[in-house]
Formats: sequence, structure tokens, C-alpha cells
Amino acid sequence: MPIRYEPARLLRAAAILAAAAGVGAWSAVLLAPQPRALPPMLTAPPPAGASAPLAQWFGSSAASVKVAVLGVIAAGERGAAILRIDGGAPQAYRVGQSIADGVTLARVERNGVVLDQAGTPIRVDAPAAPVMPAPGFVRVQP
Repeated sequence: MPIRYEPARLLRAAAILAAAAGVGAWSAVLLAPQPRALPPMLTAPPPAGASAPLAQWFGSSAASVKVAVLGVIAAGERGAAILRIDGGAPQAYRVGQSIADGVTLARVERNGVVLDQAGTPIRVDAPAAPVMPAPGFVRVQP
């Protein structure tokens, strides 16, 4: 006995499959996990001891800080930079974070960072990337 295909049943089955695919796709979009917070290495512990009362008593002239830019992630307000402060160990800082007493990381740009020291913006450039001798493949001597 030959199998008979009824157009109404085929149309109903196709509609059910399309609805199931739509529900599956939208549930995957709507139930996707939210982005996580920044990694803990980008958060610095608060400075030991409060120095604000001492700064008010003796004056708030901030000492100059030597900052070396080792790497940047320019992502607007979520940017971060790896900085070496006064020759110390490299550490990651994010925009708005205090890097020294009276100095905060104001902005991360493609070629460096901008620090805010007592309301004065200070630009520190990142070292220039090495220039490749020729684009493409580089010949290696045996």
C-alpha cells in the first residue's frame, strides 16, 4: 500500500518544526549568560592607612611619580593598562583607579595613558612597537 502524503499534515508538521526552531533560537539568545566582572588582578587593594588627614595638615603637594607604560587595553571607560610605578613590579590598573597618592588613571588611549595628578592631566606614552623590516614573511637564516 503506497504512503499518502496529505498537504495539510505536511504543512502542520513544517509549522511545528519552525515554531520549535524559533523558540530554541530565542531562548538561546535571551538566556545567554551575562558578561562577568573584571578579573581580580585589575582591582588593587586600598592603600594601607589613610593619608588624607596628613596631607591636609602638612599640605597636599603630591610628589612626582615615575610611570612606565608596559601595555594598554584601550576600551573606553573599561580600559586598563599595565604600569610600572617608581620602578616597582608591573601591575594592572583600570580607568578611575588610584595608582599612587593623588594620582589616578584618567584615560587609556591606543598609544599611552593619561594620568590625573591633582586635577592636572599628564600624558605618558607607551613605547613604540618595533617596525617590521618587510611585510609578510621574514627570512630566517639557517
